[in-house]
Amino acid sequence: EIASLTEEKKKLQEELGALQVSMTPVEDEPEAAHGLTTRAELVEKIRVLGQDVLDGVKFGFDNVVDQVKVLNPTVELKTEGLSMLKRVENGEIVIPPEYA
Repeated sequence: EIASLTEEKKKLQEELGALQVSMTPVEDEPEAAHGLTTRAELVEKIRVLGQDVLDGVKFGFDNVVDQVKVLNPTVELKTEGLSMLKRVENGEIVIPPEYA
């Protein structure tokens, strides 16, 4: 019984050591990843950061459209159909397949 428990303890200590090594931060790990200990936390952090990036891109897009309007007050710019997710191909505004 004691031998079995001793062996189990050794196995668990080895497993714990392996887990601790796998959770050791890498040299260039971003600050946002510090302290995350579960997959769920990592997935949520990725979702939040992705939303932050999307919000930043949208702000930048809307801001540049507003600046173009201010710089061209005598021109009535057509902005209908503009989207931060569209791009210009062969002189036309298109929705990339990944956003269709």
